[in-house]
Amino acid sequence: MPAQLFFLQRAPTPPKEAVRPADRPIEKELPPGVIACAFCLHAVTTPAARIAVGGAHEHSCVNPHGLRFHFGCFAEASCRPAGEPSVYWSWFPGFSWQVEVCPNCGEHLGWLFRSPDSLFHGLILDRLVEASGGS
Repeated sequence: MPAQLFFLQRAPTPPKEAVRPADRPIEKELPPGVIACAFCLHAVTTPAARIAVGGAHEHSCVNPHGLRFHFGCFAEASCRPAGEPSVYWSWFPGFSWQVEVCPNCGEHLGWLFRSPDSLFHGLILDRLVEASGGS
C-alpha cells in the first residue's frame, strides 16, 4: 500500500490532555522547595524567589479581553519568554511585559515584566504547584 494512502487511512491520534498533578501526590514527585508547572511538573521557581511588587506579592488583574489573572511576583523563574515585549496595558507603570511559557511543555505561565532598572516574573498561581515539603 502506498505510504500516502496509509497515512490517509490512519485514525487520528487523540489529543494529549494536560494532566494536572492535583490528582497525584505532589510531594512524591517534587523535591521540597520547588514550585513547578502544574501541567508537566517542570521546576519553575522556588518559594525563596517570591517578592513584593507594588506593595504585594500577589496581584489580581484584568487584561484588555476581560480575563482576570491571579498571579504572584518572583525574582527568578526558568520560564521562556515568547513574543515581543509590549507596554500596552501594562499592569505595572514603567514596565513592559512579555508572555512567559513553561520551557518544558509550553503552557502559558505568566509574564516577564521589565523596566530600565529591574525585572520580575508574574506567574499565574493556579498554573503552578508547590511541594508540601514533608519529611
